[in-house]
Amino acid sequence: MTDSVVRVGLAGLGTFGRQHANVLAALEGVELAAICDPHPESLALAAERYNVLGRYADFEEMIARETLDAVYIVSPEPTHAGMEIAAFQRGLAVFVEKPLAMNYEEGQRVVEAAKRAGTVFQVGLVLRFDPHHAFLQQQIAAGAFGQLVSLRAKRNITRSWFADYGHRVHPVHETLVHDIDLMLWMTRSQCSAVHAVERSFTGRANPDAVFATVEFASGAVGLLECSWFVPERAPANVVVEGWHGTIDGVLEVVGTQKSAQLSMLESGLKVWSDERVEVPEATLWPTLHNRVGGALRESSSHFMDRVRGCNVPEVTSIEDALEGLRIADLIIAAAR
Repeated sequence: MTDSVVRVGLAGLGTFGRQHANVLAALEGVELAAICDPHPESLALAAERYNVLGRYADFEEMIARETLDAVYIVSPEPTHAGMEIAAFQRGLAVFVEKPLAMNYEEGQRVVEAAKRAGTVFQVGLVLRFDPHHAFLQQQIAAGAFGQLVSLRAKRNITRSWFADYGHRVHPVHETLVHDIDLMLWMTRSQCSAVHAVERSFTGRANPDAVFATVEFASGAVGLLECSWFVPERAPANVVVEGWHGTIDGVLEVVGTQKSAQLSMLESGLKVWSDERVEVPEATLWPTLHNRVGGALRESSSHFMDRVRGCNVPEVTSIEDALEGLRIADLIIAAAR
């Protein structure tokens, strides 16, 4: 279907779902044909903004009634596996926001369903499409760093956001999944051992701080840190309509020949106001001229090329996404 218009249905119109809707509505050769969300007001707003005719409260009704080529699943994390399997049973290509599933066993069932369907399957691990992270990965793959010694990843998040996630999904699946995936991508090696601790200060169902050491079969060591205690007036690098806050993300890579540091809070742009200091992140999902661009757009362009059958370089990896779930489960178990 190289020259065909790809008809897409999108499930989930929360903050990130709206970002995906913006991307899909602007992509050439893509029709955002249907949207799905249990909240009527969210459906109405998105349908009007992006001129979408198909509006549904139920995902299975959407994929049964609409003629679609692909679906985007940007709904709450516990719904991912069921929606993915239902889509695969109808032969649809699937783009799902991370995590792939809520645990490794569930992820295995999803991947098996994807293999039976034989359709395109991509997990929204957006950092693989960020030019900074991609540059590091290419340098490492080319041998410029020598042998990898260690990778340290910190991802600390605005405190108030945890109210939306603390009872729904573990921080390892919500935030550290990105860093686990980066480590798998850069080491090209599986995990051989995990050590971890967790802390819970807010009394929610899931811990609000997690720290882990991951040993890889290659000999590299990964150090992971995640907490949800960044104060409200910290420099805000997430500056999106209806979504402000801080992702204090840092990646440090040490090899026998080179080292590197990358910080999400060093954008080069600072904006002061009476309420906050903003340091807008400009590579992941910047909005310019009312269009979302950056890595988020690139990840969808890559997915659409794959759906059309284009010969594109391998960027994503379902095997790594599944191995990431296995590591996440090991971290959670070790911490407990």
